[in-house]
Amino acid sequence: MNKHALITGGNSGIGYATARLFKDRGYQVTISGRNSDKLSQAAAELGVEWVVADMARLDDLKMMATRFNESGLDVLVNNAAIAAFMPIDAHTEVDYENFLNTNIRGPLALIQALMPALRKRQGCIINISSAISNNGLPNASLYAATKGAVDAFSRSLALELAPQNIRVNVISPGAIDTPIISKLGLDEKQIEAIKAHVESTIPLKRYGRADEVAQVILAQAEATYVTGAVWAVDGGVDAC
Repeated sequence: MNKHALITGGNSGIGYATARLFKDRGYQVTISGRNSDKLSQAAAELGVEWVVADMARLDDLKMMATRFNESGLDVLVNNAAIAAFMPIDAHTEVDYENFLNTNIRGPLALIQALMPALRKRQGCIINISSAISNNGLPNASLYAATKGAVDAFSRSLALELAPQNIRVNVISPGAIDTPIISKLGLDEKQIEAIKAHVESTIPLKRYGRADEVAQVILAQAEATYVTGAVWAVDGGVDAC
């Protein structure tokens, strides 16, 4: 029986690398995202199924979950999120709504909608957090708050769902070389300066790669005696 995996935010970065690795390991993979053009292109490259869904829209999440009513679901990777860095003075009501709905309510609502499918296969849930939840960063309080919430609700869900043999864990990436840094509105020189500074603070002295995070996501999915864990993939930052 083929194993089924749903990876949100699967059209680029960590989500794309994870979808590719799971596909290579024989999983039947579905990726989701908000941009149909980018999503369909990624799905064609990977040879996987795709569904357009916005993590901030509850109707989208319920619709996506129905795809697994009959087959059940073995692995959910809650990867999709939004990120932006801004001082506290710049936070707006729209920012709060977007961050909380996408990064906290969205993953929880998707898990809720997928519970029948996860129960059918005693599946596992892997939520993607961030090293920023344990390591402060200026201008990142709102983003860090949402990722800290992911760590917190995952531990509680792990205890709640353990009697049903549904495991819940977290992957906490550090500085990973993905397209997200290009979305910060900085020019190339500024980006290179930031990357050089960040690398100087990492014990391994380099950014991680998306495929390196994907390897740990797969390992966590297949580690059948692990639940309620937060695995850091950060080049040693959490040990500092």
